[in-house]
This record gives sequence, structure tokens and C-alpha cells, in this order.
Amino acid sequence: MDNSLSYGGMLATFFLITYNQEQYVREAIEGAFSQTYQPLEIVISDDCSTDGTFRIIEEMTANYSGPHRVVVNRNLENLGLIGHINRITSLSSGELMVYAAGDDISLPHRTEKLVERYLASGRSASLIHSSVYLIDISGKRVGTRLPSVISGCMSLGEMAVSGALIIGATTSFTRKIEDTFGPIQYSKCIEDLVMGFRSALTGGLEYIPEPLILYRHESGITARSDIGNETYEQRTKRELLNKERFLAVLTQRREDLTRIGCIDVIPLLQSKRSEELLARRVLAHNYNLVKILFYSLKRGLVLVLIKSLLREKKWQLFFPVKRFLHAMLIDV
Repeated sequence: MDNSLSYGGMLATFFLITYNQEQYVREAIEGAFSQTYQPLEIVISDDCSTDGTFRIIEEMTANYSGPHRVVVNRNLENLGLIGHINRITSLSSGELMVYAAGDDISLPHRTEKLVERYLASGRSASLIHSSVYLIDISGKRVGTRLPSVISGCMSLGEMAVSGALIIGATTSFTRKIEDTFGPIQYSKCIEDLVMGFRSALTGGLEYIPEPLILYRHESGITARSDIGNETYEQRTKRELLNKERFLAVLTQRREDLTRIGCIDVIPLLQSKRSEELLARRVLAHNYNLVKILFYSLKRGLVLVLIKSLLREKKWQLFFPVKRFLHAMLIDV
């Protein structure tokens, strides 16, 4: 049904980002094509996949005969998620851009609900997000999830140091964020931690208390089944990568706060960054005990140091025990 008159004919863009998701991308595209909102531009952009993802995109878009305008893009080289996110505005024409991941499924009324909330804000919202239905690898619903920024009722200071804000796969946003802050500068950033904080700084974070996405939470690189089988070395590598990503987020947040002259929470953010740098050094076993103790005393981070050392000692002991028990079970 054409509902363009109900919303003043405002063009929205549904932006589907894909990369090596041939197992799930067909359902993600079907979700995009099923959107009830009009007028809608659907941009499907592939980040130079090496599997059959782009072949499926070409096949499905060639056979599409629905009411929406469809644009297909394939990056000539892999830009990574942040580079891909930064390209959204240049590939889109809509006033509101709805983000979707290639392994999730958007419910048909998702865009319509997001546009409705955006217009209800008087077009002042810079980002609108929602909760999700959790689905497993097979697509079965296994629960729901609320974004941390809602369930935790965070202040701006708490948001500045938080490692969980919104669920990135549920977001829609306007050009207001990029016009204010520019592109994300650090490729290791986690995009929802940057976009969620930026939208809060611009006063335009809106939430819809309704799941609008089927969110495949067990299909990524940190799926529980993979984590359950990892070694100590693999766990350390994963944790170090997470630290690098969060440190990049904290650095980007500091620059964003400085850009708009909101400096009151920067000391809190800097303190959190010092804690994370210390924890990363312990995790990487890259320290001299005397020097790192002096560093911690000087900056009031002794408790952080003790917790980090104890945590690593616990994991160092846990993995040999885990291997021993696994070997015992095999022998039995």
C-alpha cells in the first residue's frame, strides 16, 4: 500500500550492508523488499565479499518488481565496517537512512515505524533505534533484547565511558550526525558505540520500545559456540582486539566532545581510557611489575591493576584445567 501521502512524501533510504553473508543475505534482502513504507530507496552495498553474497544480491535485485527503487553497489576493495558506514551518506538520497546488516531480518513495518517516530520528533531526531527479537543460527526466535542505554537509564557521563549503548543493527539516522562530527576517523571503532554517543550529544536519540529486527546474535565471530572451544591464546587475542576497539571508541568520543565544546565529561572519559590502557598491558603480558605498579600508584589505578592481574591469573589457571577435563572425557 502506498503510504507516501501519510508521511508527506518524505524519501527514506533502507541501507543494507553485506560482507561474506551468503548463508543469510537472501533473508535480509527479502526483509528489505518487504518494507511497507513509501517512498523508499533500497541501497544494497557489498564490501567486496569473497563468497557468493554478491551473486545472490544480483540475482534477487534482477528479479525484483516491487514498488521501491533499488540501488546496488559493490566496493572495489574491502573498506571494513567503519569505511562502509562512512560511505552511507554518499550512496543515499533519503532524509532518513535505515541501517540493516546482511545477517539480520527487518520486519516489514520497520521503516514505517522509524519514519513515524522521526516525524513525531519534529524532524529533530538524529538517530532512532529499537529493541530486537533474538534469533539463533537457524532463524528460531529465542528471546528479546533491549539496548543498554534504555535498560540502564544512562546519564551522558555514563554513556561516555560505556561499552554498550544501542543495538547498532536497529539504527536509523540522518545526515545531522555527519554534518556535526564528520566521518568516523578510527577504523577499529565499534560503530554503534560512536553513533549512539554522537546522537546523544546532538540531543536527538529516540527509542521505539518494540522489536523491529530479527537479530541473529549467534552468527558473528564471537558466537558462544566458538568462544566455548577457544584456547587461552585465542581468548587473549580476542580480548585484546576488543580492548583496541573500545580504546578507539573512547578516542573518537573525546574528539567528538571537543569538537562541540562539551568538555565537562572529558576527564571522566580520560580516566576510563587510562584504566583500559592499563588492563590491555596486563592482558598482553607487556609490563614490568615494578614499573606498572608505580604507574598505577601515580594515577590512582592500583585497584584496577590488582583486578586485571587476578583476572589474568584466573584465566591462566582455567584453560589447563579445561584441557585436562576435556582429555579425561575423551578417554572415557
